[in-house]
Amino acid sequence: MVGLLAAALAIAAVGAHASSAAPTRTHSSAVILDKTWSCRVQPSHVVNLYSSATLPPANNRPQPGGLQLNTGVKTVTHGDTTVSVAQVSLQAKQNSLRIDTGSCRKVKQQIPLKPKGLPTPPTTVTATLRGYDNEQCATSGRVLVRLQLKSTNHTPVHALMAVRNDNAKSRPIAFYNWSAKKVSVYLSKTCVTPS
Repeated sequence: MVGLLAAALAIAAVGAHASSAAPTRTHSSAVILDKTWSCRVQPSHVVNLYSSATLPPANNRPQPGGLQLNTGVKTVTHGDTTVSVAQVSLQAKQNSLRIDTGSCRKVKQQIPLKPKGLPTPPTTVTATLRGYDNEQCATSGRVLVRLQLKSTNHTPVHALMAVRNDNAKSRPIAFYNWSAKKVSVYLSKTCVTPS
């Protein structure tokens, strides 16, 4: 599990660009960002979704909880290793929000920040229950991603993320209610856990 977590967080951190979205200040240290993006999806029309709660340190390294969406459209190579770059990612640590503005464009269209249309009950993730959740979901050629993120002192503390197909039907794919202590994951029937 530690290896999977480290790999997922490394992928999230590589080469993504910070969003230029202007957040809303609620008071001197808390900020709420609420933006929607349309993101390109790889030709196989599959996205990867990952979420985790903050886990105890491993090998004296912190394991902050995180949330990410990877549409498979961008990779970077370091030596002999090629890794995929997440389009949306955040962790429970300062200045961790990354939005790949090369693959995702901001849109005015809003999608509901609710799990409506997705099976219930949700999968629950905590430090002592599962630890993380990794999913692969079938999609259309683009997805809409709405992220409402509350940060305190530049550190994400709570996020709602809705993912839908960016086409005429706008079918819901996933909804996440994330915090470092607990994640509630709602997924469409097109999502499977990679083996």
